[in-house]
Amino acid sequence: MKRKRNVIIVLRLSGTAGRDILSGILLFTRQRPHWHTRLFQMPNELTPENFRALADEGYDGVIMSEPGPDATAELLKASSLPIAFIGDAGPILSTRPTGIAYIRNDDGEIGRMGARYLLSSGRRCSYGFVPTLSRQYWSLARHEGFRDELAGNGLSLQTFASPGPSAGSSQDLAALRRWLEALPKPAAVMAAWDTRATQVLEMANEAKIAVPSQLAVIGVDNDELLDESTVPPLTSIRPDHEKLGFVAARELERLMNGRPATSAVAFLAHPKELVERESATATSPAAHLLARANRFIAQNATRGISARDVATHLGVSRRLADLRFQQFSGETINETIIRCRLDAVKKLLATTNRPIKLVSTACGYADLAYLKTLFKRRFGLTMRAYRAQHSSRAT
Repeated sequence: MKRKRNVIIVLRLSGTAGRDILSGILLFTRQRPHWHTRLFQMPNELTPENFRALADEGYDGVIMSEPGPDATAELLKASSLPIAFIGDAGPILSTRPTGIAYIRNDDGEIGRMGARYLLSSGRRCSYGFVPTLSRQYWSLARHEGFRDELAGNGLSLQTFASPGPSAGSSQDLAALRRWLEALPKPAAVMAAWDTRATQVLEMANEAKIAVPSQLAVIGVDNDELLDESTVPPLTSIRPDHEKLGFVAARELERLMNGRPATSAVAFLAHPKELVERESATATSPAAHLLARANRFIAQNATRGISARDVATHLGVSRRLADLRFQQFSGETINETIIRCRLDAVKKLLATTNRPIKLVSTACGYADLAYLKTLFKRRFGLTMRAYRAQHSSRAT
């Protein structure tokens, strides 16, 4: 029997990045029932008093994405607890000589991906970047990658410099609006993260700058709730935050087992994908319809929706919705819903130990016998066999 491991997890769960990181950690720990975790949902919750109490209880390691209070960082630095740090460890923890592994997004590649996408949609008269005000390392790296990719194509970059005092303040937004108005049109702008990109869209709308024809805008994080609520919906790069969490847990296990980190330098996770929405691409009304439908299906397929629900969401007739699907995707709305549901079934089978009946209901199938027949017909093996095969590969 493997030795019990008590692990402290410190993440900022108020945004999609922290939740996705936690998902990656849990994906790792599901295969390791000997891991027992204590979760702090905000970095400042790990106070010196809390840390001392947990250390006295015999905790074995820490996964964290922010250093928290300086006094806690000093205690962590002086302790012998192995640490897997996601992001920038700060001036205190970054000087810890041993027992720490670093994991980061490849933020330079995120910036380059953004530039390549915008260049692929046609040359613009100007290109801009909106960074963080506090010069976080990830914003600086994304800015550098964006700038370098443009420079490699013989293009220059204009960077917004805010007068402050904070992102979203009246002074900041007024200056952002003036900067956007002054960019030669058509223009393209990348913001360091989604919240900032939504402010770019807000100021563009106030200034009556047409998006995307006169100004294409992209962000980073793919915060779906936020990105779908903007006008128009925001194109965004999705970092592989789940991989960050998974690798952090893997590296912590190495450290707790007395082995060194995989590398002396930070592990860099490449961005997962760019999620295209209307803020950066001028598409036909039919393509817009299909994109909206696909997003609705992806978000709601496991809730038992029907093709009629999709048409109602789009505000069009069922006949028109089906016609556009056939024209642009080659499959019907029902076929798309079934595909998304079965993808969800496979994911739950592969990553959880839930009973198959619970998997069925969680994915929108009230009739387990029907799902078993459908699954076997589609994939050539039973749900139980699929789970067994995946588990053998994972171990």
